Amino acid sequence: MNMNNSTTPESEQDCAQTPWWFIKSLQNFTRLKINLDVCCSADTAKSEFFYSIDDGIDGLNSNWSKINWCNPPYSDISPWIEKANEESWKGETTMMLIPDKPEVGYTRLARQYADTVIHMPFRLGFLRPCGSEFLDKNGKKQGSKFPVCIYIFTPQGFAMPIRDIYHDFRIGYKQ
Repeated sequence: MNMNNSTTPESEQDCAQTPWWFIKSLQNFTRLKINLDVCCSADTAKSEFFYSIDDGIDGLNSNWSKINWCNPPYSDISPWIEKANEESWKGETTMMLIPDKPEVGYTRLARQYADTVIHMPFRLGFLRPCGSEFLDKNGKKQGSKFPVCIYIFTPQGFAMPIRDIYHDFRIGYKQ
C-alpha cells in the first residue's frame, strides 16, 4: 500500500502503534473495554491480553474475545477485516483502526461487514514500536500522512445499515 510517500522506515510501517490517549478516548466514547489486542507485539499491546506473532500466536488463526482491538498491518488489511467479520458471527465485537481511503478495496470490504465507522477530523499521530514519536529529519514531530478511521464489527453487522459517525476523540480528553 502506498503510504503517501511516508518517511517512516519500511521496517516500522506495519508496527506503528496507536497512542494510549486515543485508546482511552475510544473506550470512553464507545463504552467498550478492550479485552484482547489481536495484532500487536508485547511492546505495543493495548490490552493485558494480546496475540503477538513474536510470541508465536497468530491472531488470524486464533479465536478472539468479546471486545477486540485491531490495528492491522497496513500492508495487508483485508484478512483482518475478514477475520473481524468471522468473529462477529460468533458474537464478538472488534474495533479496527484502518486508513480512511474510500477508493480502496479493503474499505469496501469493511463497509460490507461493519455496522459502524467513525471518521475523525484529525490525523492520528502514531508512535514508533518502542513508544517514541516519529520525527522528521529536522527532529520535528511527524504526523501521519493519511487519515484513519475506526470500523466496528458487531454481531448486529448485517442486521443494520452501516452508521457513519464523525467524532473528535481529542475533545474532552487531555493528551
